[in-house]
Amino acid sequence: MNTDIVYVRDLQVAALIGIYDWERQIRQTINIDLEMGWDNKKAAASDDINDTLNYKAAAKMVVELVAASEFQLVETLAERIAELLLEKMKIPWVKVTLGKPKAVSGSREVGVIITRKRKAQVYLDIGSNIDRKHNIRSCIQQLKLEFPNIIFSRAYESDAEGFEGDPFINLSASLQTDKSYKEMSRYLKRLETDHARERTGVKFSSRTLDVDILFYDNLVLQPDIDLPRAEVLKYPFVLFPLAEIAPDYIHPELGQTIGELAQQSKLNREKLRFVEV
Repeated sequence: MNTDIVYVRDLQVAALIGIYDWERQIRQTINIDLEMGWDNKKAAASDDINDTLNYKAAAKMVVELVAASEFQLVETLAERIAELLLEKMKIPWVKVTLGKPKAVSGSREVGVIITRKRKAQVYLDIGSNIDRKHNIRSCIQQLKLEFPNIIFSRAYESDAEGFEGDPFINLSASLQTDKSYKEMSRYLKRLETDHARERTGVKFSSRTLDVDILFYDNLVLQPDIDLPRAEVLKYPFVLFPLAEIAPDYIHPELGQTIGELAQQSKLNREKLRFVEV
């Protein structure tokens, strides 16, 4: 987790919450503490409010959610608060402390504390030109087991680029994960190795399986690491399948959607041939 924290303490909101009949008739005060992960280095360097986490907006969203809610359990309410902040504030993690005063005789407060991480949106390119269909199918099965929410584009055949070799099959994938970029990279390398991938150091060569991260959230690691991956704009077998499943994703360096980039691209779409896998 990011070690920087922006917090809101002792936020009090009247809410309808509880399982007993009398609790469904009156509003009770809920005490809320929020801790939100945020990288404060940029704001500290710029001294610009636009680089900070807008804690007022975060508190307002939470107040409106809690005031309008009618949940029976504080566990459910805490979960909804975490989901809201992760989605709307684009923070990497959040800790929500939620308490009901005097819910137990003799106690000041009873409640829950939860910590949740935002899942990263990741886009992949998958390719193979050695035992192509077997390796692509096997890769798809493994990815489905690890990431049940994964979405795949259609698969396309295209001629090898940059060397003489058998045609490739390529497709794109979209998934969400708790894995960090480094963890995701390690996982994909293991997946390639499990499919007999040989690492000769030659950039353009035949592959049993090649799985590349095209985008990881809005992370930009250029020029040290090829992310966002430059191949998105260089090859039709990367750009056009990606546009099928991520037309509205905004390229973090170019500020245009993948759909717009695909429409404007001069890459030859006719090089792609749809293939069943």
